[in-house]
Amino acid sequence: MSSLPPGDRTEPCPSCGVLLQVGGMPLFHRVRCPACAQEVTVRVRCGHYSLLEVLGEGGAGKVFGSVLESGEQLALKVLEREHPAYEEQLVHLRNEATLASLIDHPRVVKVHFLEEDVEGARLGMEWMRGGSLHDLIVSRQSLGELESLSIILQVLKGLAAAHEQGIVHRDLKPANILLGSSGGAKLGDFGLALSTRSKPVPHGQLLATPDYVSPEILGGFRGDFVSDLYSLGGCLFHAVTGESPYRTEGLPLDRLRDLKASAVRVPSGRLSRETKMLLEKILAPDPAKRFRSAVDLESAMIPLIGILERRQKRTGVTSLLGKLLGDDTRRGEA
Repeated sequence: MSSLPPGDRTEPCPSCGVLLQVGGMPLFHRVRCPACAQEVTVRVRCGHYSLLEVLGEGGAGKVFGSVLESGEQLALKVLEREHPAYEEQLVHLRNEATLASLIDHPRVVKVHFLEEDVEGARLGMEWMRGGSLHDLIVSRQSLGELESLSIILQVLKGLAAAHEQGIVHRDLKPANILLGSSGGAKLGDFGLALSTRSKPVPHGQLLATPDYVSPEILGGFRGDFVSDLYSLGGCLFHAVTGESPYRTEGLPLDRLRDLKASAVRVPSGRLSRETKMLLEKILAPDPAKRFRSAVDLESAMIPLIGILERRQKRTGVTSLLGKLLGDDTRRGEA
């Protein structure tokens, strides 16, 4: 980043070298050079990092694929000082950096550091090159039962590790389930997570993505492990059906509460009876009727995956279930 005031920033055109005024432009912005008429990307430097591509965007700024001068590559979540909600979003970044560092598990996205200076804040993370579960659903409309269950089971293992540390995620959604280049899934973005070791994030922030939020959180409850499992079940529902559990867009809070007080309607004829029953239990409006822990949910999912595999006559050492149970000791990108 330049140390000049935002309105005075200039950069040479990558094509012809003519100085371009880039003040007020966001990072990694495409412009047409008035001198050479080439479309070029400006503001590709951020601290010590060269930005390679945009990986995503959320409330706390954009996430970029980036590289250090040493050649090390990582995902960089950047919150610029000019962000209209800078102070509020900085709380989220600090929360994410603090809580993610407490969880050492191969199914949780590794957070390496948080940097803060006069230009803003930067969170360095493991680069998950397969995108998110949200991206996958958008590209394929819906996934098969086995593939969906395998992704959710992997993330469940990471969520269980967080719960063991007393951390409630509170923002489980397909966009926060990240995929490696080989398809393995990890849980990311602990910006809204709750723990005794961090400052609580205001309840209202949880309503930004109400499709997956549990009914009790909509009612004012701060959230617990059972609430997390409900949200994870919403991700599974979306993956196997191609639709979120409830249509919540544009609804006020009172309507959302009424909507989620009713049982979810799992489409008939599209899923196995066992998967349908699993979803109905995970997404029960009454928390007392849901799975009580990640261990309980895992104990139900593993036999279900085995049943579905046998039905599809998948056998041998390359079975999906065998991979899931034997592949969690790796610490590298999945």
